[in-house]
Amino acid sequence: MSILDISEPLLSLGLSGTVTETERAIVQDAMLSAEGAVKRFLHYDPARSERTEYYPRQDIAASIREGVWEASGDKAVLRRVAEAATNLLVLNHIPIRSITGLYIDYDGKAGSSSGAFAADTLKTEGSDYWANWDQVDADGSRLCRDGILNSIGLWPTTPGTIKVVYTAGYSAAELRGTASGVVNARPVFEALLEETCRRVRRTFALQKKTGAGWVAGGFTSERLGDYSYSIDGASAQQTLIGGDLSSSSKSILSDFVHWGWE
Repeated sequence: MSILDISEPLLSLGLSGTVTETERAIVQDAMLSAEGAVKRFLHYDPARSERTEYYPRQDIAASIREGVWEASGDKAVLRRVAEAATNLLVLNHIPIRSITGLYIDYDGKAGSSSGAFAADTLKTEGSDYWANWDQVDADGSRLCRDGILNSIGLWPTTPGTIKVVYTAGYSAAELRGTASGVVNARPVFEALLEETCRRVRRTFALQKKTGAGWVAGGFTSERLGDYSYSIDGASAQQTLIGGDLSSSSKSILSDFVHWGWE
């Protein structure tokens, strides 16, 4: 889901009562750009949602330590275990709110194999694996802020052999700081709102305007004495709406970055 509702930046910009279609479109584009920049900086989507993901996501380049024979029907396979194998699995999104199911299938191929991740590959939370549940939300439900799952043994190193169905992220109330309890992700909301408004103001400042109001598109040329420049319209719009986060937004978001995934 989108973190912001368009009414929020419109209100912050003083446009909630008199917004035009052009202004609304600019705000919408700025929201999408800002949300993408925030997610890239955090390394995850902070909006709460259930997700299905497959791990590991890449081969672990390491020397082979040993081999393990596994049999399935009339087929036997030698599974090689890399020295880089670990008992820690870092999920992509945080904080973890619940784990619906975790499966290990050495022939799962990220769910593309026929019959992959059958019921008998389901592992048991608390005995086969566990998360560091280190906080409780307003409903008394636990959450894991570091996104790490511990295994009783070593996690597989072959890509796509682990399937995790889990819920992670912050609710709309937590992102706005209105949820009771200790979970307060309002800095994420504030940074996203500020980045949206900053992009909109920058675009408005360079929009062409006549006595009748806005004209579609931004300035693509300017002359000052003997100096002049011009750029194409598409590049101008991308420059206005796009761009990296400001240093202040990065500072606000620093406590929410998923450093473990990085």
